[in-house]
Amino acid sequence: MERIVVLKALVGSENYNLSTPESDKDYKFFVIPTFDDLYRSKLTTSSKVGEGVDEEFHDIRKVLSLWWKSNVNFMEVLFSVDYTINDIDWINKKITCLLLMRDEIAKMNLPYLYKACSGMYVSKSKSIETGNSNTKHLVKQFGYDTKSAMHAYRILDFIERFAKYNFTNFKGAIQYDDAGRKFMLSIKYGDYTLEQFKELVNDKLVSFKQLEDVYMTQPILEEVKSEVENIIYQLVLDSTLNELLMKTKFHLP
Repeated sequence: MERIVVLKALVGSENYNLSTPESDKDYKFFVIPTFDDLYRSKLTTSSKVGEGVDEEFHDIRKVLSLWWKSNVNFMEVLFSVDYTINDIDWINKKITCLLLMRDEIAKMNLPYLYKACSGMYVSKSKSIETGNSNTKHLVKQFGYDTKSAMHAYRILDFIERFAKYNFTNFKGAIQYDDAGRKFMLSIKYGDYTLEQFKELVNDKLVSFKQLEDVYMTQPILEEVKSEVENIIYQLVLDSTLNELLMKTKFHLP
């Protein structure tokens, strides 16, 4: 049986108002597991790389863990500027309910969010001076990987911006206005030397470290986690019952 897509969402630069003509479009698709997936304890993950469009497919059961661990790349799905919900009524209602909870979901585990962003910053920083297989040309052109530099800076900046919004506006924290876009793209386009960028990011790191206690002392919202879990549970249950009903119907003597 083909897995049912419940939500398709654009992720990446367009959500941050940082897309440029050369930017690819990246979409995440979330699917309901089939009975066979449940029986075999299989969590679907696959991807397709296309001409200017990349697609990832994920089992809807994974999102609770990803949101609870504050994976920003998956959290932004809830705030995408371009998303499509399956129009089947019982699916649409549940996914819409999750989207209506997005602000609560975004702040349900702020201590983990801080740690997750710290890890993302470290990961992005590793390739700033050396580049990777896709950014070696930037190192040759500018003396460092300006694309990774922009993303590293953006992660630190997000933590500061979200705190300024008192954790109530995740979308505003990830999305830049025109002035912010101009500044961020100036990093990507190599307007700063490596030493100048290091000064910028070191200043941002001071603010980032000062916010550690603010994030680490925020309450963890277990009740939000439970509500999300119940919605996903019911979504999978309803789908499985419908699938089994169809199989039974077509196998009657």
